[in-house]
Amino acid sequence: MVIVALHSKPIAASNYQFADGTWVLSFRLVQSDYEEVFLRFCWDIIESSRDITENIVDFIVQRYLKWQRLMEYKRPDILPAARQKGLLGELMFLTECTKTMGLQKALESWCGPEGADQDFIYDNTWTEVKAVAMASVTISISSLEQLDTDMEGSLKLYRIDKTTDTDANGFTLADIVQNTRVLFSGNLKCRELFDLRLFQYGYKDMSEYGKQKYRFCGAEEYCVDGTFPKLTRNNIAYQINSARYAIDLASIAAFRR
Repeated sequence: MVIVALHSKPIAASNYQFADGTWVLSFRLVQSDYEEVFLRFCWDIIESSRDITENIVDFIVQRYLKWQRLMEYKRPDILPAARQKGLLGELMFLTECTKTMGLQKALESWCGPEGADQDFIYDNTWTEVKAVAMASVTISISSLEQLDTDMEGSLKLYRIDKTTDTDANGFTLADIVQNTRVLFSGNLKCRELFDLRLFQYGYKDMSEYGKQKYRFCGAEEYCVDGTFPKLTRNNIAYQINSARYAIDLASIAAFRR
């Protein structure tokens, strides 16, 4: 397999052969501005491939291509308000998972930032997390794939509203990130993986995330099985390529866990 170096990209990939016949796949940082990203990339390649015993080259190449796509995406310095709120919800659920399945398994189940269709996948099930306002009567489904799976799963809703700086029960996104990071502080591998997921989500530590306060207003969970109302590739016209839709919460009360 020959991989051509892409010098227009932050990371170039190439392969070459030693005199003894051994082939080597190498990655090289091309743009110095991406040094921190490159370090995270290297760590991810090493850790994610550690237990792979078959088709290791294909696995690494696909991982490399995923990182290339991630770096090509022009992300704003500050996450949009909806994305910030979404991260709050995912971190709340991640914290819950650490209590039931342990630190490492909880982190490994958090695959939404990597581009998975669902936010958390674990033990032959999955959970899609939604952060909505207290007054919300609908939830938004962002793609046809989000609920399109044969596995039974869950929709977990966190009702989160903005609040004032003087609210004693209020918290900022920076607070929740730090509180969650503390959970993994005693395990270097988990700490690195947590920071990697934050990076993949588009979050980086900035003072702006410590300004807006939020308050937690409650949580709900719904069972998503074969009878749950949803759009999938199998129940819409093939001419439809993509779709976003909203589900009325009152109408799915029977699915509430």
